Amino acid sequence: MGKILVTGANGNIGSYVVDELVRRGKFVKAGVYSVQKAMFHDPQVEIVPFNFMDEKTFDEALRDVDRVFLVRPPQLANPKRDMKPFLTATKVHGVSQIVFVSLMGVEKNPLVPHRKIEKMIKELNIPYTFLRASFFMQNLNTAHLNDIKLRDELYMPVGKAKTSFIDTRDIATAAAICLCEDSHIGKAYTLTCSEALDYYEVERILSVELGRKIEYKNPGTFEFRRTLIARGTEPTFANVMMMLYVATKLGTASKITSDTEELIGRKPITMKQYAEDYRELWI
Repeated sequence: MGKILVTGANGNIGSYVVDELVRRGKFVKAGVYSVQKAMFHDPQVEIVPFNFMDEKTFDEALRDVDRVFLVRPPQLANPKRDMKPFLTATKVHGVSQIVFVSLMGVEKNPLVPHRKIEKMIKELNIPYTFLRASFFMQNLNTAHLNDIKLRDELYMPVGKAKTSFIDTRDIATAAAICLCEDSHIGKAYTLTCSEALDYYEVERILSVELGRKIEYKNPGTFEFRRTLIARGTEPTFANVMMMLYVATKLGTASKITSDTEELIGRKPITMKQYAEDYRELWI
């Protein structure tokens, strides 16, 4: 087996994927937008500049690479323009597997970018494994960090709908296993936690862990979009977030599967454990 390219290696999934692969003795190319920010020091990890929007970075990133861990940067909302050139390059380089972090329920939602990326991978006839993940717990310490840390609020238009959140560390473990075992090629897994929570329950977990009241605001859909843009979110990304939360409100994120536990061989990380592990970020 050749090297494994991990895209988004500085991110909240990719960084854990790199660590998991190194632990399994694999040689990794860590594809990063900013080499200066890369924090990998293991001799098994080669840091390479990588940018989906810069085709000049593709050849070096894919040299001697056999398999690819693929995650879509959330700001890239046009897959045909933003992702297809790289996917085509993986085909040219003879990549034998792409493990792609997709979205739970994508098979029933033709509008989300993840569905279009899955379709492009299949059309290019690249061997794949799709990890159709529920909402990341780590969204709370990235996209919603300031809402919690500065405003003491959970701000999303979901009503009382439940979400089977998943910790990105569990996604990373599942991805590493799929990259190391041929038996997962051609498979699609739906990754969830073993519980589904509404945001009032998340509110209570965070309030207890942080020792202060965190309030779930539950704005209207278009009020949510307007507020995101007013707080500095790009309109295209605000549209994607709005669409995802509308789907969640309709109940598409409440499903619980056993795929995560069966893949990683243990119970998934709970929201309570996640909150304990990340509490310092919201203080």
